[in-house]
Amino acid sequence: MRMEMDRFDVGKAEFGPRTALKDHVLSIDRDEVIKLLAQDQRLASVDIEIVHPGERVRIANILEVTEPRIKGDADHYYPGMLGPLYRAGEGRTNVMRGVAVFEMHAIDGLIGGLVDMAGVGAGLTPYSKTINVCVLSYPAEGVPLVDYCRALKRAALTVSIYLARATRQTEPDESEVFDLDRSGGSLDGLPRVAYLMQLNSHCEIREPFLYGGNARNYYPTILHPNEILDGAIVCGHYNIAAALKNTTYTLLNHPVILGLMRRHGTEIDFRGVVVSPEPSTLPDIARTSLLASGLLKDALRAQGVIITKEGGGHADVLLMESCNACERIGIKTVLIDNEWLGSDGSGEFPLLASSPLADVMVSVGNEDGRVRLPAMDRVIGGRRLVGGFDEDLEGDITLPVWFIPNAVSQAGLTYLSTEPR
Repeated sequence: MRMEMDRFDVGKAEFGPRTALKDHVLSIDRDEVIKLLAQDQRLASVDIEIVHPGERVRIANILEVTEPRIKGDADHYYPGMLGPLYRAGEGRTNVMRGVAVFEMHAIDGLIGGLVDMAGVGAGLTPYSKTINVCVLSYPAEGVPLVDYCRALKRAALTVSIYLARATRQTEPDESEVFDLDRSGGSLDGLPRVAYLMQLNSHCEIREPFLYGGNARNYYPTILHPNEILDGAIVCGHYNIAAALKNTTYTLLNHPVILGLMRRHGTEIDFRGVVVSPEPSTLPDIARTSLLASGLLKDALRAQGVIITKEGGGHADVLLMESCNACERIGIKTVLIDNEWLGSDGSGEFPLLASSPLADVMVSVGNEDGRVRLPAMDRVIGGRRLVGGFDEDLEGDITLPVWFIPNAVSQAGLTYLSTEPR
């Protein structure tokens, strides 16, 4: 499977009479976008805002983030979500680099995230460095919460594809090929490494979509890495903390997969990815870890595996059970996990679950940490952050970092680092 990813850099975005990309400036026809989204009867109204890095703006109630993309030879993306069901990861993909699309609204029952585009908070999230197209919508009367979340998802993905069409008017700034085939060179002697990717998949509005279906409907499954980098998995989490979920943007730019792909054929033999649901009962956790380790051992022939989780609680138990299952059949493991150390980092029990076989781990930070953020000049998305934070967002605030998208990233897409003591 071979994919060529063409990246088109954007340095500035503005509203204009037509949507176009020229000289790294993205012009967006705001009225056309709103008219396009207004066709969904589940939405009462829609608004669009653009925010640039460095602006003293606080963006509140961010529910999900994606990136403008489209297949280079077709008018679709995100298979099984918006358009036809096809296998992702092949052909040419256009990526609008430097732009993110935010799904936003403040409604009870959901958990919103917050991004400061300047100041202390800007150093905690990669989304302070992107030009953010904010899609603010309001549900039609009587629309159930689940249906509203599906409408939010459809709106953001629609905007993503709509904006990415503009890349066809210019030449890419960078192209990169992703291909595991090494028919022209030997992989002999290279360590065989795979990746086990747990997906939090407990219920509706707390679900990743795998080719359009909730991942809880699947047993552990092998995917080509290209599929994940090319939109086969879409985040559908709306009532889970921002730092405990992998946004679609994170999945499309997955640092573990990108790192392994770029080392393939030189430092390692990257065997592929096993994606696994995160069940909520101990028998199902045992069964899932057993099946996943079998695929890694017998189908991918992995000698080593990187394992990540999504969420917390049951996810932590599965992380350790997957570690145990792999280690017991001879696969060496490296786990990526967050810590739970209290607001000042002085807690004594950093992990919710542990195992003596988990002897190599990478920390992505303390989920419980708090940060004081100075007031911004403007707040969009509401003065209150839904999901358990009641301070007025127009003033100085002290915020748990788990409200900030990718401040702690269980996939590793974060600006925070770990310092041993």
